[in-house]
Amino acid sequence: MKWTETRTALHLWNRGHWRDYVFSQGMLFVASLLLVFFIAIGLGVQNLLDRFLSTDLPAEQVRVTPSGVQAGFFQTESGGVEITEEARNELESSLLVQRIDPQIYARVPAYLKGLLGGQPYYTDITLEGVTGQFLGDSLLKDIDWSYTLADSADRFLPIILSENLLLLYNAGFAEPNDLIGLTPEGVLGIECTVTLGMSSIAEMDRPPITVRARIEATSRNMNLFAIGVPFEFVDQVNSMYIPDGTRRYSALVVTAKRAEDVPEIVRLVEEMGLRAETRRGIAQKAEILVGSVTAALSALAGAILLSALSSAIHTLVMDLRNRRFALGVLMALGTPHNRLAMIFAFQILFMSALTMILGAALGCLLAWGASSALLSLSSVLRVSVDSLAVFPIGWLAAGTGFMLLISTGIAYVFFGRILRTPVTRLLRP
Repeated sequence: MKWTETRTALHLWNRGHWRDYVFSQGMLFVASLLLVFFIAIGLGVQNLLDRFLSTDLPAEQVRVTPSGVQAGFFQTESGGVEITEEARNELESSLLVQRIDPQIYARVPAYLKGLLGGQPYYTDITLEGVTGQFLGDSLLKDIDWSYTLADSADRFLPIILSENLLLLYNAGFAEPNDLIGLTPEGVLGIECTVTLGMSSIAEMDRPPITVRARIEATSRNMNLFAIGVPFEFVDQVNSMYIPDGTRRYSALVVTAKRAEDVPEIVRLVEEMGLRAETRRGIAQKAEILVGSVTAALSALAGAILLSALSSAIHTLVMDLRNRRFALGVLMALGTPHNRLAMIFAFQILFMSALTMILGAALGCLLAWGASSALLSLSSVLRVSVDSLAVFPIGWLAAGTGFMLLISTGIAYVFFGRILRTPVTRLLRP
């Protein structure tokens, strides 16, 4: 396409149809913007999930949970299979299992009281006893993770705080109530008191017990859902308040000797009537959810994109039909119909390329802005990733080129059919 022909194509834009052109190109602009935005954010969220799952849920681990519902003090597993000492022993006897890290909820109400930002702070809590092996040596460096009630006179109860709780606090409580946000570094060393046997919603017959506590570290481990404290402390409290109750684990983190043995362990757990969660299973559920939402939104944007391209072609086709006499004159003067079809197809290419590139650029800008806004709300996310938006420039450029190629080819075919009309019919009034 020569420059003179480019000017001819632009000059032949029918001013009488400029509203139709603006409408079709506006649709194309919005479709390109939405499509790029959804793809960038969707890929970023999937990368974030992969990073969390790969670091916090090793491939050789299986998380075993009761078949019923359990939430700390609220025990609602009636009718469901519980994780008892017998179930743990059965799993430990398997030759495929390397070790088992048990978790146990405090089955008594509890609350935490302290100062936050110089202001008194009070909240009901759920304690979950975990072992040192579960937390890992890197997290427990310089932390003595052994504690019973006998140690309460001269030691603080060590607390490991789940960073998931910080995320929920910052996003769901601190922000709406104009309170100070919390970072993993900012909560370290905070001292408080923990009272067991009483909370704002329940109270046990036995007098409550209060111990001094201190937040020693935070954890990104997705298997820790509550406030983590030493296992033996929670086990002791449960025995004191519910002496006739049997030990019931909230979860067992089973580590296989080899990642290849995980499916067999999952089968054994399910035969016992318990639930088994693996990194692969959780990842698949999360990726299916994120992928489905991203695919649905991208499909909607893609449909708008195709509709916009079709609208642009239809507008130009109607333009050509309204200018039959002018086209007939050009062909009577010797202009080949293929050259005319190419000129008008190039008009579609030029206008669509400009609109799609501008829309994609703004979509990238909006995705970057959304990523920055979300990261500003969560210190956990800021530590984990630099951006929640991923921009696959190569794939975006290839997709844009493919769409332009297809639309230009279709336009050329339509225009060619119109321009093959005999000159005598085109010149007829």
